[in-house]
This record gives sequence, structure tokens and C-alpha cells, in this order.
Amino acid sequence: MRRRSFLTLTGAGLTALVAPASSAAAAAVATGPRIRVLDTLPGGNGQVHALGRAGLAGGSSANVPVYWTGRTVHRVPFPAGYGFGTGEVRAVNRHGLMAGTVLFPGPGHAVGFSYRRGWRTARILPNSLTANGVNDHGRIVGTGENHTAYVWHRTAVERELPSSSPFAHVTSAVGINNAGTVVGTDTNGAVVWPGGTAGPAQRLMPTELPEGVSYAPAAVDDHGRIVGSAGDFFSDSQYETYWDAPYTADGVRVPGLPGYYDEGYFRAVSPTTGLVVGGAPTSFGSPPGYPPGTAEFWTGTGPIRALPRLQEDGDADAFAAADDGRVGGCAVRDDVLKPVIWTGVR
Repeated sequence: MRRRSFLTLTGAGLTALVAPASSAAAAAVATGPRIRVLDTLPGGNGQVHALGRAGLAGGSSANVPVYWTGRTVHRVPFPAGYGFGTGEVRAVNRHGLMAGTVLFPGPGHAVGFSYRRGWRTARILPNSLTANGVNDHGRIVGTGENHTAYVWHRTAVERELPSSSPFAHVTSAVGINNAGTVVGTDTNGAVVWPGGTAGPAQRLMPTELPEGVSYAPAAVDDHGRIVGSAGDFFSDSQYETYWDAPYTADGVRVPGLPGYYDEGYFRAVSPTTGLVVGGAPTSFGSPPGYPPGTAEFWTGTGPIRALPRLQEDGDADAFAAADDGRVGGCAVRDDVLKPVIWTGVR
């Protein structure tokens, strides 16, 4: 039985940075990925879920939506009635427009929002439950009530996303690229809405899966590559998977990190450079010395590789990737989940 570690929002991830055995190896490490801890709100925890330009990042700290300028944390301001909610910033575009979700007291109370640094308060998106992605043209994608999904522009619904058949309903819309391609799921499985089309969702291949197997797309880049995972309910396993446009071929499974049963999640891809990030989970019943959950990256060729961690036995995960080699996520230090950014990831 696999364990999805206590990294609360999306899973686990991280590995050791082993001391090099030679000066050549030391030089390689010196030019490899570096991990940097960001400031947090009182309480000390946090996760980075989005990366923008000029040192801007978004995510959560103390379980509320925040953004960072450099290392400095700022709480997203909300209108009256929304200020006591939990949630996170899920995405940010190159112009600094953020999108995310806030949950506030009461059954079923959740809304999507947009925010830009300098605004007095966040803007609540109409008919929304979540906001999960934003492209550089200001289009925001997320879900609404009654099994709907939308694309918003500014604070207006611009497009409703139809399911893949009249007998299905949409269950998620998680990412959008600059061509307007949206990825998500409906009750038939993993789907994509290609940019510039107004028809029903297109199912990701293969559409006929063994019992208990399902796909979870997570993000789409500007070339149309979709990244996510293939899940097996009966073995409680997840496997790194991607699909390429025009989505007429089966998803491709990428072998995971050694020592993790080839398991892992792809969670994000950089807009144009093909840098894919995610995490490999640890498991219950592992033998002594089994590694903790591991943040990982893949450049589109070669093996998946691990990102450095904050401490030898601490979990971590990666949720965001930028074209300049930055990766956003979280890592455990002294039993506290810290928001982190890795640099030099290539």
C-alpha cells in the first residue's frame, strides 16, 4: 500500500543530495539545482504552486492564499466576507495575473479568484468553485457549480467547456496554455479542449482502460504537451505520463525514479522549454533506509532525476516549473513544511 505523504494539497516528494565522491562530482553538484526557502506567515508552513517573472511566486502559507516577491511573503487581500478563508494561489502568468481558490466557512463555500499585485482586493470569478490556471492572455480556467467548467476573461465567463459526450459531466479543468488549450477530466476520463475549437472535449488515449486505471492530467505547455499521471486504484499506484498533440496516440509512461516502484506524479510543465516536475511517493512497510518522498524533474529526454531536499529524511514535492529553470514546491525541515524554490534545474 503506497503512502501519499502529509504534504497536504497534492502528495509527496523529495530525495537526498548525496555528498560527491570526487572533485568532479563536487563541481557537478555545485552547478546543479539549488534549493531556497521562502518566508512564511506566522505558523511557518507553506507551498509554492506558481511561478511568474521578476521573482513573483504564488501558493499558500498558514493555509491561506499568498504570493511572494523574492523571499518576502504577502497575503492575498479579499473582499468582505471572504477574508477568513483557506486556499491557495494556483497559477500566475507572465504579466503577474494570479488565479486561485479560496474556501470560507459554510458547506460548499468555495470560489475562484484573480489577483494582481497592487489591487486593493482579489476579484471573485462569477459562477466559480475553483480557478486553477491562467494564460498570458488573461484567460483563467476552473470549475463551477453543477458539474461545469469555464474560461473566464477578466471577471466574465467567456466560454463554457462541454463534456466529451451528452452522458458525461465535467469534473475538473486544471490548466490552460497560450493557444487556449485546456486540460481536465469528465466522467468519461481525461480530456482536452483544443484551443480555437468550440466543440465537446476530446478524450485522451487510450480511452479503453483496464478496470481501476484512470488518468489525471495536470498541465499543458505551449507546444500542447500534457503531463499528468496514470493511476491504478487496486495497487494504489501512480505513474508519470504525458500526451502530445494532436492527442491521437496513447499516453506515454516515463519510468520513475529508481527505488520508488517506478511510481510518481507529473504535476507541472514549463511553458516552452519542456521542463516537467512532480514527485515520487514513499510507501508504508518500506524496509529500513527506504528514502522519503522525493521532488523530481524530467527534461523530456533521459531519466527522471531527483531534486535536493532540506534534510536527509524530509519529504518534498514540486508543483511549478518556469522556462528559466526555476521549480516551485515545498520541503520538510524540522517537521515543518517550507515553501521552496529550486534554481538551476535543467
